[in-house]
Amino acid sequence: MIIDTLSAGAMNPLYPAVIRQTLQAILDKKPHSLAAGKYPLQGDSVFFSVVEGHTRLLAEQRPEFHRQYIDIHIVLSGEEVVGAGVAGLPLELSEPFNDAYDLGFCQHIASETLIHLQPEELAIIFPLELHRPMCSLTSPAVLRKIVVKIDAALLK
Repeated sequence: MIIDTLSAGAMNPLYPAVIRQTLQAILDKKPHSLAAGKYPLQGDSVFFSVVEGHTRLLAEQRPEFHRQYIDIHIVLSGEEVVGAGVAGLPLELSEPFNDAYDLGFCQHIASETLIHLQPEELAIIFPLELHRPMCSLTSPAVLRKIVVKIDAALLK
């Protein structure tokens, strides 16, 4: 898991090229002016969605993980708390994994760390890393964000 800003991440030479290029493509599209919806960059291999919604209290949001896609959560407006666990935690499914959406849910995250994201900040979450997005610690609030999906096979 990596925490950064959108503009710094797009230029970070330590990141794989596909991550830098994706972040730069989002910057080039002027993300604050984009309507809610899905935006393909490389078909089903790299795409992002602009999401408008409300955060939920941390205890009300289920931890999730993905097997195929890297997630990048970028806050456009509002504040988001993302619960996160270190790589390698046991993935105790609370229901069968949904292959069609590359999505599994778990009951909890052992030794959970909280990531506080402000506008222009992001969290890069790799496959099999438990995370709990769209959270708040106090009360639900409006959140506008981007969720990027990058097929992890592009890193190989």
